[in-house]
Amino acid sequence: MSDDTDQILLEELKKNKVISESQYESISQRLDDEESNQQKAVHLSTNGGFKISTYDGSSSFEIKGRLLIDYAYYQEDQLNRLGSGTELRSARLGAEGILQTNWGYELELDFAGSSVEIKDAYIEYLGKLPMKFKIGYFKEPFSLEELTSRKYLTFMERALPNELALGNNIGIGFKTMGDSWTFNTGLFGDGFNDDADNEGDEGWGATGRFTFAPLKMDRRSAHLGIALSMRKPDDDNKIKFKNRPESHVTDIKYLHTGSIKSAEQIDRYGIEAAIVMHTLSLQSEYIQSKISRGSSQQTLDFDGWYIYGSWFLTGESRVYKAKKGRFSRINPTHQNGAWELALRHSQLNLNSHDITGGKAKHWTLGVNWYANPKLRFMLNYIMVDNDQFADADGDVIGNDDVNILQMRTQLDF
Repeated sequence: MSDDTDQILLEELKKNKVISESQYESISQRLDDEESNQQKAVHLSTNGGFKISTYDGSSSFEIKGRLLIDYAYYQEDQLNRLGSGTELRSARLGAEGILQTNWGYELELDFAGSSVEIKDAYIEYLGKLPMKFKIGYFKEPFSLEELTSRKYLTFMERALPNELALGNNIGIGFKTMGDSWTFNTGLFGDGFNDDADNEGDEGWGATGRFTFAPLKMDRRSAHLGIALSMRKPDDDNKIKFKNRPESHVTDIKYLHTGSIKSAEQIDRYGIEAAIVMHTLSLQSEYIQSKISRGSSQQTLDFDGWYIYGSWFLTGESRVYKAKKGRFSRINPTHQNGAWELALRHSQLNLNSHDITGGKAKHWTLGVNWYANPKLRFMLNYIMVDNDQFADADGDVIGNDDVNILQMRTQLDF
């Protein structure tokens, strides 16, 4: 029985004089002590990780992490060397939790590469106000592909147009949501280690994203979204866009604008759409970035888009979270795991007026085996079509049509 039921029964026993006043006081005190002890008790969970929480769930602490190990083979068309080999793509360790019901927190570090990198570091209000907010270092609300965790992406790397999307910056974000829609906005400075020369002022921006799910059913869902962003560069007034092919083992960034000077403002626009129908799904985005320069220079216009489809051979469906406006974890329904086939086409154009950063088109075939909800093996075959200006800002030969075969082992907890 619950504590409330026990107390009601105790009151009735006292009322009917079944127990004496002293017995009532003694039993009532014992019930209060038991309730207090339960509230002080903690619950330990090791379901895929390590989580400790209070009995009533008002406070918690959870350790999480991920390990991504990649291999890539490059077949170049020109005399460029991309460097086939292996890479520890990500080795993250972090903690998240709740403090006294109303406050959440997260800190996550990535130990892959030559230095430790902060990925997320923020405090979040989770109380009863209609709009939540977070303060710290986190992703600006822009792009379905960018906001979907790498753990849940269909392909090993995000599509080409995500070079134009926004990543993590320091700021304050606000969000509100309903059963089938979300609205996120915020004001952001630069990254925690981005400083203008000679102690100049850092850049700042405002970003907002709205999503709506016109269809939200079990194994069937639809997603629509739009995002807008305005950013003022720091006092150096320089920006650049540069991007690898959809593979991270190589350091060659074919698409590279070089330093764009006299940049006064960057405006970004994004349109998103996705649909899930049982084992099949489609997803697409278009992103455009306009860079306003000095009055004597033309405004630059870069853009890109992708579309892809996936099919689960074993009957699973992609998991869409309407209250978050993004996709989540696949849980295999078969003892031997889930198998998924996927095909993607993506394009990115960084050529505009006097800036020739290059244009690329990619076709990617993907095969995923979800051995269990926390362990996945991925295989991608990519056909790259670069134009003559895709020369890594003059460091390599343009028109290099590369074929890429890459594999990943992914574990998270």
